[in-house]
Amino acid sequence: MEIQFKDNYEDWQYDRIVAVGGEGNDTAVAASVAITDDGGTRTRVDVLSSAGIESFQDAHCVDGVAYIGFGRYLFVLNTKTGMTTSHSLDGYFGHMYHDGDLENFPLNFSVIVTSASEALAFSRAGDLVWMQRNLGIDGVLVHAVNDRRIDGEGEWDPPGGWRKFSVTIDFGIVV
Repeated sequence: MEIQFKDNYEDWQYDRIVAVGGEGNDTAVAASVAITDDGGTRTRVDVLSSAGIESFQDAHCVDGVAYIGFGRYLFVLNTKTGMTTSHSLDGYFGHMYHDGDLENFPLNFSVIVTSASEALAFSRAGDLVWMQRNLGIDGVLVHAVNDRRIDGEGEWDPPGGWRKFSVTIDFGIVV
């Protein structure tokens, strides 16, 4: 599977076009993402400006599920069915971590997503497993994962006032 943000999508034929965004009747496109699944189906995802201003953006696919982080949201798209789910994030989308980013990444997770203050873990089917809030106020980073916990830092006193945290791998409970 391939996924990427595209500046010019007019030169590419799509089998399906999906629009995602925040609340409201907005139709202005802030970003577009091109997805080609393993069967060759091409999908364009238009992220509407109601999703918020881009601080960071990222896109990743795992087992036929596409994850798109942009603005104040994480969008999850099942590439087989075209069904989407939106997860409103606190402040802004920060980072998306997957098995290529962290050693010992849990096999039952597809991605771990962070925002300005929280961490969210998603199953390989694209379902939210847990969310832990209040890990920072202006950024959350994940540094390491093992079979019992996730270790990271949250910024509490910008700029540079980072504090370490650990949450359990199963439930996201702070330890």
